[in-house]
Amino acid sequence: MNSDGVEQLGVGVEILMATLYLTEQYSLVKLEGEALRVGPSGGKPGQIVRVPLNKIEQVMVLGEITLTTPALHALLERRIPVHYLTAHGRSCGALVADWGKNSGVRLAQYALCRDVERGFAVARACVAGKLLNMRTLLLRYARGRDDGAQLDEAAAQIRRCLRELARLEPPADTSDRMHGLGPLLGLEGSGSAAYYGVFGALLKGAWSFPGRVRRPPTDPVNALLSFGYSVLTNQVLSLTHAVGLDPGLGVLHQPGFGKPALALDLVECFRPIIVDSVVITMINTGQLTAGDFVEELGAYRLKDAARRSFIEKLEGRLSEQVQHPLFGYKASYRRCIELQARIFAKHAQGEVARYVPFTVR
Repeated sequence: MNSDGVEQLGVGVEILMATLYLTEQYSLVKLEGEALRVGPSGGKPGQIVRVPLNKIEQVMVLGEITLTTPALHALLERRIPVHYLTAHGRSCGALVADWGKNSGVRLAQYALCRDVERGFAVARACVAGKLLNMRTLLLRYARGRDDGAQLDEAAAQIRRCLRELARLEPPADTSDRMHGLGPLLGLEGSGSAAYYGVFGALLKGAWSFPGRVRRPPTDPVNALLSFGYSVLTNQVLSLTHAVGLDPGLGVLHQPGFGKPALALDLVECFRPIIVDSVVITMINTGQLTAGDFVEELGAYRLKDAARRSFIEKLEGRLSEQVQHPLFGYKASYRRCIELQARIFAKHAQGEVARYVPFTVR
């Protein structure tokens, strides 16, 4: 294991801060004693890697990789979640262990989500945290730049959205298709449009960014953002489940079949300061080039080596120590995400008066 906490076990198999990433396509993962055996499927020749179960806290499966039933049982018995993503990085779902014993926190969560006034306050805080961190990132990059005026204007637009956001009242009618959150989502959309409208200006070189395009990502920058957001959301899903919350029931994102609505709520404020920051840094320092991407039917994805490098940088960012804005002590971003889930749980249970989003200066 190197100084960044990365343990390269073999091609397409590595542990980053206790997260096992499986990226070698058509691999077969079996249980072998107290370890996972990763190798080619169908008895084909190739490298065999053994990963001790006691080194793993979660598993990320990217693409066409098979885990046998005994391997999955061993992971679930140890409460190790398994996240499935496509080779492009789109999340397909997660396999998690049975709920823990603290059913009280979930009952409180359900009650919060049914309470229009309290649920709206949390949803508004999630949007405010996202927009505040977007604005902070823009202002950081605007300093000392010749083209800083357009970044300042985008930051000013986000600030106007935040002011209007603070004046919004809980909806009187939640029976529409937006569940009464139309004005809130409108302000989120306006602030996000201002942010992504100048995001390309943050990138050095000939990188093209037409704006945020999700499915499929039609350019390399959107491919990076989508992949990074998927990885981060799955990290949040694991941490919310570990706290005892139901990741499928949120207040900003509405529940849907297989949709991690609460994880999507809580991840909002972390996207700009974790994923976007890594994308900008890797592009501007030449760690990623146009040759690191493959185009397939109009959609872009990272090549295997570049994807591993990007994952390493994301994990490094998650492990970076920052001063927590609410508690005042230093903690890793991963720990800060867990703390957000706990703050949400405490608020749902009535132990803290309001939900405060995570923001940076």
